[in-house]
Amino acid sequence: MMLNPRGAAAEQAVAPPTQGDIDLGEFIDKKQCFCLNEDPAHPHTNLFIGDERLFLQSDSDEQLLVHIQFNEVVKLSAINFVGPEDESAPLTIKVFANRLNLGFSDVEDLKAEQTLDLTPADMLADSQTNLYAVKFQRVSSITLFVEENNGDDVSKLSGLKFFGQTVAGTNMAEFKKCG
Repeated sequence: MMLNPRGAAAEQAVAPPTQGDIDLGEFIDKKQCFCLNEDPAHPHTNLFIGDERLFLQSDSDEQLLVHIQFNEVVKLSAINFVGPEDESAPLTIKVFANRLNLGFSDVEDLKAEQTLDLTPADMLADSQTNLYAVKFQRVSSITLFVEENNGDDVSKLSGLKFFGQTVAGTNMAEFKKCG
């Protein structure tokens, strides 16, 4: 399995995932996930199916804003992006933690917890792009801003997995609004 800290052009070393990291797919609250600027024929729900022929595609330009909600608080260590080997593959992705209701104007102005410069190797099904562990210790949601791709008019992603650990005793679905 390939591990890559900030895409292949990493300038700073990032610690590899720790022992005990798992695929956090079962902790994603898919009903609370959404994507801005998705093509209705290729929605974000395709990311979780596991079939590379089904994909998320942007609609009017190359930018995508994907919001992932977890049903438990997690510690994230890596993300697996799966995408095509062409110009529609994402190149720059900004990662925001625990930010709700972000729009395109917000993500262009805010400082991301981490910016990923991806390479074709980062788009392979068996690769993981490491995250700065210290910035992703108590995460209830992640927003991924696909800022640019490799030159196509639209961006495509066919898979997305998160790796890390759950933080014990924090099932967000059990929280009830008071008052």
